Amino acid sequence: MVAGRKIEEEVHQMVEEIISDDPSLFIVKVILKGNQGNQKLIVLLDGDEGITIDKCSKVSRRLSEWLEEQDLVDGKYFLEVSSAGLDFPLQSIRQYRKNIGRSLKIDLENGESVTGELKEVNEDQIKLEEKLKKEVLNHEVKVSDIKKSMVLVSFK
Repeated sequence: MVAGRKIEEEVHQMVEEIISDDPSLFIVKVILKGNQGNQKLIVLLDGDEGITIDKCSKVSRRLSEWLEEQDLVDGKYFLEVSSAGLDFPLQSIRQYRKNIGRSLKIDLENGESVTGELKEVNEDQIKLEEKLKKEVLNHEVKVSDIKKSMVLVSFK
């Protein structure tokens, strides 16, 4: 039996290989959850210009074939390959870059929260602009201080 973390790492490597022909695609996260014999293997993907259902399906088919050949997951499991979507926290600098111009809510490690429009991203920090009634606040947030970042959906 292969341990959960090891399965996630091996699946991550395989998906990297599967999507290597499309440099705009990237892996957000690979998650294995549940108990042996009743597990769910989730692969969350994204792309610099978004990702289509067709691309997710293609990855799912190829990954499913590979998983069957390798017999990596013991017992029954359910494979889900999908877009990370707006309800999943941002995980990588690449996702932050993709979301420049959108509003974010960031929970910091110290318990504070910051909200604003994402203006700039580099490897170490991001910059947000928060517009209040009478002033504009600029926030520089170190990536290492971020506990969770969510894109805020606007219905304007």
